[in-house]
Amino acid sequence: MKFTVKDLVNASLFSVLIVVFYWCAGMLGFIPVTMPAIPFICAFVAGPAFMLYSTRIDKFGMMLILGIIVSLVFALTGHGVYVIPGTVLLALIGEWILKMGGYKSIKHARWAYTVFVLFASFNLLPMFIARESYIKHLLAGGYPQDFIDKMFSVLPQWSLLPITLFGALGGYLGATFGISILKKHFEKANMA
Repeated sequence: MKFTVKDLVNASLFSVLIVVFYWCAGMLGFIPVTMPAIPFICAFVAGPAFMLYSTRIDKFGMMLILGIIVSLVFALTGHGVYVIPGTVLLALIGEWILKMGGYKSIKHARWAYTVFVLFASFNLLPMFIARESYIKHLLAGGYPQDFIDKMFSVLPQWSLLPITLFGALGGYLGATFGISILKKHFEKANMA
């Protein structure tokens, strides 16, 4: 399937919009005790933007473009290289879910987003699999030891899975909120 200029513009604009929502909501992470909730908050805040984007997806590859752009931005801004293959894989799974709904199902779009937002755990991986190195990186970046201690006090080694699942819940609820506020867009796109 060929992409039109409109497809590429939509994919690019919505990718940037979703990254901006993630970054703005992610600023709460500068309050160290909020770190476990950041994936939930970010996914919830960006949910309506993704659901609006889903009204423009009508072919395979549109969500993959989103995944590639989002993963490159996060990788280039210091979130680690894990985010690239992880996000691309989740975008491909999201593509499959959208295709199962014929690109016209709100329910499938909501689940595609819920799966896609799991990419936030790839952003957090360095904190869990290379903790000492990550702490050194934070110290070198000028973060005070008190900030680091508070942040890691709420991020025990076992917490990655619960944080990931909580992020998926944020995605599901954010998509649901998006559906409720964007009803006319779904009707115009003939999505049910």
